[in-house]
Amino acid sequence: MGRLRYGVIISLDGYARDASGSFAWARPDHDLHSFINEKERDVRTYIYGRGLWETMRYWQNPPRGEVNAPEHDEFATIWQGADKVIVSTTLEPPTEPRTQLWDTLDVDRLAALVGDASTDVSIGGPTLAADALRAGLVDEITAYVMPHVAGGGLPWLPDGFTSELTLREQRTFGSGAVALVYDVTRSAS
Repeated sequence: MGRLRYGVIISLDGYARDASGSFAWARPDHDLHSFINEKERDVRTYIYGRGLWETMRYWQNPPRGEVNAPEHDEFATIWQGADKVIVSTTLEPPTEPRTQLWDTLDVDRLAALVGDASTDVSIGGPTLAADALRAGLVDEITAYVMPHVAGGGLPWLPDGFTSELTLREQRTFGSGAVALVYDVTRSAS
């Protein structure tokens, strides 16, 4: 049985995107990217909403010359080797390999997918993850906190969500970013 993981790069004040919708400040440096790769090796299925899918599909076939660091090559390999589920009512069925489209995020269907998985499943994006968090399906929450204050925008956790967490791992990077990995011990929302 797999575990459902939710991780996101956030600003110090808790936003995944700033008020303008930008997340340009969220680009990880080499060390943080390598750490993220280490965490992603155990993931064999990614669940994305439309917006995050449109960002992440870049890794299916990065333009030649843009993937110029070993950690980028490694992430592309990890990502290409995983299954992807996109949740959207507005997208056409994807043509990328190992990718399927769900029209809604049915938490029972998600629970079955995670329960049947032999490896971890990752749910990405604050809007999509909110339903899984509220349903108590998320086993691990990771914040990659960047040294940036967004001042508003899209919060990474939904309003009203509460949970007991146990810190399993923390790491500080030379850039000032901090990774905080928590096990969810009890969801209470």
